[in-house]
Amino acid sequence: MKVLLTGAAGRLGRSFLAGTPADVGIEVLLSPTGLFLGGYPWYRADITDREKVIMAVTCADPDVVIHCAALTDVDRCESDPGLAFRVNRDGTGHIARACNECGARMVYLSTDHVFDGVSGPYEENDHPNPVNVYGRSKLEGEQAAGLLAGNLTIVRIAVLFGKRFEGVKHNFVSWVIEQLRARKHVHAWSDQVTTPAYLEELTELLWTLIRTGENGVFHYGTSDRLSRYRMMLDICEVMGFDSHLVEPLKFADSASKAQRPLESGFITGKVREVLKRPPVFFTDALGRMIEAQKKEPAQDK
Repeated sequence: MKVLLTGAAGRLGRSFLAGTPADVGIEVLLSPTGLFLGGYPWYRADITDREKVIMAVTCADPDVVIHCAALTDVDRCESDPGLAFRVNRDGTGHIARACNECGARMVYLSTDHVFDGVSGPYEENDHPNPVNVYGRSKLEGEQAAGLLAGNLTIVRIAVLFGKRFEGVKHNFVSWVIEQLRARKHVHAWSDQVTTPAYLEELTELLWTLIRTGENGVFHYGTSDRLSRYRMMLDICEVMGFDSHLVEPLKFADSASKAQRPLESGFITGKVREVLKRPPVFFTDALGRMIEAQKKEPAQDK
């Protein structure tokens, strides 16, 4: 099997690469100015450039394309909607069109922000109603992929966390750990809840879906719904940090430019069937993350 990965230099991309089975050939599609990843055949293309994307994907001629590349900074999307839609909608459409042309299956990573957060947690067939530009651009990316890709799997996720890879920006949990180790005060929303996505298990899910060839929409997240404030308290408890360093913040009192879905998160029944078990609980994932980081201390930079 031959797999082409977009967004390979990001959090999910690096985790996906680290979990690649030995019998899979994997190549990467990098942005023109993106980080070079040694050890993998690569192509470069701006995903907003349709012709170059189609040329790169058809040259790679993969069996499966995993599309992780996206503009995920929610407030930046709100400030620059043109860029958000070019990347998250149009870029996804270009990837989907290229997949259709070369007969590849497409796996697209989407978000809980396609929902309004009024009545979560959500099942896959619940009606999307995004409340910010990021969510709208990702939803329109889903719709473009549905129209253009002949063979499509969509996996929606929220708040990626897990072992941090060298050269990759902090995820929320690794950032909190760094701050608390330095005995700095941290605050986070206490009234916005979701089901965070543990990178290692998400990677396992993606490879399982690729192997089984299952199409459709899947919701992945931990078996518990948490606010970011609750996540910080759990980090303190598991790692022995001083919980007095952690402070709650109401979303309405934050400086965020974009609205968030407040009552969010996923019902993960379909994923349970695929994994043959419930997704991990947050504190258990946190323990696994810590153990994985201890085994590779040079990557925690």
